[in-house]
Amino acid sequence: MKRNQLIVSLAIIAVAFTACVPPAFSETKAQKMLKAKRGAQVDAYRKLSEMIKGLQLSATTYVRDFVTESDVIRTRFEDFIKGAKMIGEPRFIEEADGSLTAEVDVQVTLEQVMQGLAEISYDRGPDKPPLDLTYMQEHTRRKEFIATGTANTGRNAPPPGMGPAGETMAQGAGRYGSHRQSPTAGLPGWENVTGQGRLKAERAALTDARRNLLETVHGLRITGNTYVRDFVTESDEIRTAVDGFIKGVKQISPYRYYEDAIVEVDVQVTIQDVIKELTTIRQHLQQKGFLWQRDVFRTVQFEEITGWTEKKVIIATGSGTVHEMDFFDAPPIRQDAGYIEPAPSFAGQVISAVGVGVPAPGETGPAARIRAERAAEMDARRNLVEQIYGVQIDSTTTVRDFVLQNDRVNANVAAFIAGAQRVGEPVYNEDGSVEVTLEIPLDGIMGVIGRR
Repeated sequence: MKRNQLIVSLAIIAVAFTACVPPAFSETKAQKMLKAKRGAQVDAYRKLSEMIKGLQLSATTYVRDFVTESDVIRTRFEDFIKGAKMIGEPRFIEEADGSLTAEVDVQVTLEQVMQGLAEISYDRGPDKPPLDLTYMQEHTRRKEFIATGTANTGRNAPPPGMGPAGETMAQGAGRYGSHRQSPTAGLPGWENVTGQGRLKAERAALTDARRNLLETVHGLRITGNTYVRDFVTESDEIRTAVDGFIKGVKQISPYRYYEDAIVEVDVQVTIQDVIKELTTIRQHLQQKGFLWQRDVFRTVQFEEITGWTEKKVIIATGSGTVHEMDFFDAPPIRQDAGYIEPAPSFAGQVISAVGVGVPAPGETGPAARIRAERAAEMDARRNLVEQIYGVQIDSTTTVRDFVLQNDRVNANVAAFIAGAQRVGEPVYNEDGSVEVTLEIPLDGIMGVIGRR
């Protein structure tokens, strides 16, 4: 009997103690802000690291080459990056889902980079001399490097008008930094987008812009019948170097948000910077004794590109959209705007299409193969369009009906199809034709149609 009474007493004490202790997962406003700030710093350091690694130590060597010499040097370089100065106060954005997004700027000067690399170079060992940074000093136009990092605390969903953990957020500058509303606040179609969803859409837009810029750069003509894409296909090393160069191009516009949960951004690169990069890559490969597949690239002058184009600057626009999983609430159902009921019969299905492309008449070699492969991908996308347009929404309506009724839906469906992925490797037939297979899941099509 006494034993049972003891157990009951302990249980009552445990319940009382639990009621007095706040849940472990309940974070205060300050904790959430600190968490977001630290995440943004990590993101800023990563971006700053990529900037510095892209600097040239000589006509044929980059900082990234130096960093990969040993684990010791890589660790010292990472420590140097983490020591970069944070400029200004962190900025916090109050998202529609109650989460916080932090923005942090970090800065390092060219002089500090050179000093840091010089100190790190002493870890190369007695058999290698310290770095000669004369070339970097003379050929680097930028005197300071600033990177902005972002991070989100994750969905919180507090009561309207309240900040994380149910605390009212103060406007203007404060102890933890400045606060402002999300740039999408009040925009129809964005009211139910999570903070992480907005960030992912922005990053998707930037990735798309860089991809579009890369396509334009690949299309630049070097000689009468030779293009940059031909140079890129010479080796994976060239492709990797050019891809890395494109990732470092300048973003020239703020993100633009549209009512249908689509975001756009612009990036830019000069023709002279492209020429400089291609020349450096070739010099680097020549120094390594690279065996060229095409003799033209042994001596070609990339400066000839300027004779085939009127462009001095290449600008590309990219777009991104919010994934269906990044809405913290289902979009409102509005019959007048074409919204439809959930749970479609085709949920979970994946459709695929095969496209066939052929090279241009008289064209041979790598260039012919690339053109045929791209033509095949375009053909596959056209075939996907027809399949998606024929998807039955209900007994009387297809996707095509929605597209014909609204230009915005048409654009949304086009963006949706652009996300189709290749399946397997291209098939090269004996007649020179190429077959490419694309596939795309249909799960997101309802959101594309409904989000206007």
